Amino acid sequence: MDLFEAELHAIALRCSTEFRVLRRLARRDYCEKPLGPRTKIGLIVDVETTGLDTGPDGDEIIELGMIKFAYTAGGVVLGVLSQHTSFHEPSQPIPALVKRLTGITDDMVRGKRLDVAAIEAFAADADLVIAHNAGFDRRFLERACPVFETLPWACSQTQVKWFEEGIEGTKLYYIAYHNRFYYDGHRAIDDCFALLEILEHPLPESGQTPLAQLLDAVRRTNLRVYALGLPFDLKDRVRARGYRWSNGADGRPRAWHRDVTGQEVEAELRFLDDLDRADVLEPLVIELDAYLRFSDRQA
Repeated sequence: MDLFEAELHAIALRCSTEFRVLRRLARRDYCEKPLGPRTKIGLIVDVETTGLDTGPDGDEIIELGMIKFAYTAGGVVLGVLSQHTSFHEPSQPIPALVKRLTGITDDMVRGKRLDVAAIEAFAADADLVIAHNAGFDRRFLERACPVFETLPWACSQTQVKWFEEGIEGTKLYYIAYHNRFYYDGHRAIDDCFALLEILEHPLPESGQTPLAQLLDAVRRTNLRVYALGLPFDLKDRVRARGYRWSNGADGRPRAWHRDVTGQEVEAELRFLDDLDRADVLEPLVIELDAYLRFSDRQA
């Protein structure tokens, strides 16, 4: 079957309600059109590491991927400007599970080091850094390159209203499937290109692009309320209200916490006060904006 015949079959299947056709994601060519003075520069980043959830205190970067792209303030992707990818040899052999998941071997990273000067030059003019799990990627990249401490960040996994839009999963590969394409996952640059594709697909309910929703979230300042000293017997009550546990391993307070808007913070403090444990419970409120959100420095 030649490509033309395959395309005809794909069109027929797409017209059927019994089948879902997925296309393999093709990497975009670089943007060649001139950019206006109000054009913004976005930076999509992804890291592969020696572990899945320990963080930079216990794991190390083994691969970094970055895509620089142009966009409008309204959330329209204009095109890819450049890309960067690099390996880094960790101090210990790559665990077998990570090798199977990413396909990255010890031979591939041997003798390789992140070029901090090159990475910082590449990222320096970005108006916004985007990662699909910014709470993970930002912490690693801030340790590796100080420039990432100075830039605003957004998280496409948590700051897009996927569930409200009818998309029940937030994994990158699941969202790609919903948008009818597939790609080679768990390699840094491939994940970056997949995320760029996702950012400009209109969402099914609102019609907004995910990038537009991200930009709205970035412009808002949130407050994080920590319930320091909360007794163990009250954990179910705060969990039911939406609090999450921070174990302190990433430098943040070891406490239950919840993110709220400025309009909600007084009600949140009243809720903690009504728990009637002022003898041990001490609320702590921290302001979070895009320059601090998802960073170890937010504590």
